[in-house]
Amino acid sequence: MSLHSARGLHDDGCFQDVLVAVGLAKDGAPRKTGSGTPMRGLRRIKTSGPQTHKLPFGVMWSITLVTAVTMAVINFFTIWIISFAVEWKFSTLQLMVDKFGVWFAILGFTGICSCLALCCTLFIFTCAPAAGGSGAPENKGFLNGNEMPELFTLQNLVGRAIATMLANVTGYPVGREGPTVTMGSNLAYLITHVAALPFVRQWVDVDAPGSATSAATMIDEDRFEHAKRIVCTVGGACGMAMLFDSPIGGIVYMFEEITSSSWPVEVTFRAFAGTSVCALVSRALLNMCGTSTKAFVIYEWNPQPTGWSWHDVPFFMLLALLMGPFSAFHTRACLAVASVRQTLMQRLSAYQPYNKMADAVLYGGLVALTYSLVALLANCKHTAQDAAQFVRYDCEEGKYNPVASLLLTTSEGAVKRLFSRHDANEIHFRNELLAFVSYTALNIGLTGVPVPSGNFTGSMLIGGLVGRMMGALVRDYGPGMAVSGVYAMVGSASMLAGFKQMAVAVVVFITGAANDLGLIPPLMLAVTLSLLLNKLINERGFDEEQILRKAIPFLPPEPPRLMDRVVALDLRDDLPPEAALQPEADYNAIQLALQQDKARDYPAEAVSDAGGEQMGKLISATVARESSFSGNVLPVKRLTERAPYTILEDMPGPRLYALFAKAGAKAACVISEKGEPPTQGQGGSLQRRGDTRRHCL
Repeated sequence: MSLHSARGLHDDGCFQDVLVAVGLAKDGAPRKTGSGTPMRGLRRIKTSGPQTHKLPFGVMWSITLVTAVTMAVINFFTIWIISFAVEWKFSTLQLMVDKFGVWFAILGFTGICSCLALCCTLFIFTCAPAAGGSGAPENKGFLNGNEMPELFTLQNLVGRAIATMLANVTGYPVGREGPTVTMGSNLAYLITHVAALPFVRQWVDVDAPGSATSAATMIDEDRFEHAKRIVCTVGGACGMAMLFDSPIGGIVYMFEEITSSSWPVEVTFRAFAGTSVCALVSRALLNMCGTSTKAFVIYEWNPQPTGWSWHDVPFFMLLALLMGPFSAFHTRACLAVASVRQTLMQRLSAYQPYNKMADAVLYGGLVALTYSLVALLANCKHTAQDAAQFVRYDCEEGKYNPVASLLLTTSEGAVKRLFSRHDANEIHFRNELLAFVSYTALNIGLTGVPVPSGNFTGSMLIGGLVGRMMGALVRDYGPGMAVSGVYAMVGSASMLAGFKQMAVAVVVFITGAANDLGLIPPLMLAVTLSLLLNKLINERGFDEEQILRKAIPFLPPEPPRLMDRVVALDLRDDLPPEAALQPEADYNAIQLALQQDKARDYPAEAVSDAGGEQMGKLISATVARESSFSGNVLPVKRLTERAPYTILEDMPGPRLYALFAKAGAKAACVISEKGEPPTQGQGGSLQRRGDTRRHCL
């Protein structure tokens, strides 16, 4: 096993904290009494293992409920602010069209969107640089069991919330899904850190020969991190549950996102209760204001008794066969655009961060200009349905613009119109094609722009447009054919399943939006065909590709095939001799060990009564903050415990992989059959890196 520092090796504060903690240096800060101090009682650290937190029942449930209620409140204010700002933006556009003409209105609308994009980017780069993306890949890496420093902070939480609202009001072809899930995990992380910290602290005896008996507090990081990941999963599920008013959908989404290997048994019921409370509180807040949650989620209220027939099944299958490859190439196109944009930004790195800010502002203006110009190509139609759900734009009173009704609105509003079963003759094939080409192109081009973006709703809109077009083509095929809104739902499910490479959550969300359980069979059929074809072309989904490209630590459940030919000795890190600590280490030895750039974990060799047995413990930078230790050496052996795992140097790679990917191990020590370190190099340790490209731990 090994000793591990939670902070960077170059962090002077980390080294100073350790020295102050064990009495080798003095802390100039005044000591606070009674603030989170654990019960004083000298005892050894008791290992609970990586798969349990053992926190009090009331503490964990209090954290869960507070997270759920707080997420509901955040969602309430978010949707109200976005709906008010979007209504103002489009009403201003219509006012300029009526008073000054369409061309002046286009220029004014482009200027408004560009100013909103400027506000968004200024806020991101000045207040919360980490909020410049969805945060979904990083969140997956953390929930997978890896360390993600500075990911979940109060600054990032507030910054991502404000930036997400600004990005959606600007009109980028994005949704709120990715940022909202990350916000849910971020909120849960902060709440758990405050509420659970006193329960994972404990006093340990750190006396050494020649010094007085002393005590210090330590934090059991295994328990602490495990508790955080449980509640962070619940927070992410609450985020998705609110967006679609589907508690079960939120749970299934998170389960498919982090895979079963990172899903503790305790999470299921806790997420069930958390998402239920979150959905109920959201409804209560909206009902108090005289509205309903259905006004802010994708929902089709009036399903037909029989939404489809067997005549539609061949066309559903054809639609899925088209959307599977299309979603795969759409993913590749997005990744290609991201690579090109990254290369361009690197060439303009001398102008950082103004190059990225200019990119975001110009793209925001381009989106508004493109939507406005494409909408001019549509033919105005007489309003046959409720005029409130359509956009008039450049049409005269009593008519509406079908393309503007899909583009000059929010993504959620556009998907609602596509899913509707009562406007089959209101949009038409040509208008849907115009909207599809423009929205898809801009959605692909957005990849890499530093603004919070969720691709869930965007994928649904693209698939819905394709399904709607096919529904229009087969509308007059014969009696019993489904309306085009049903085809839009099947197209959305097919596109979303391929792009995200998930199945069950997609069916749950679309079924809930359709308010029709009878659509489950065709949706499952379409998702199955689309996902099979997508995986034949792309090995991984969009988020997984982002994880690889960003080098985010992530261990998939199953080991890569290359590990079949390696053993534990081939995967170990050769640590310098200075990184190995003795049972009792002095000031110079500790300082020299922490200065080793290649070392993240420090093997601690101690001799037990049986002789020659490896011992170690993951030790954090916050170890022993309150200490009366006055000796001149650190008793490393008192900060260690017996290694929970024994890895022989000839153990096959796939066998030890499960310890890190499924059992939660972060570091281990490779030993020979005699219980000694390997003869090659010093301190042969394994570390959890989670980099699937390097295939090492």
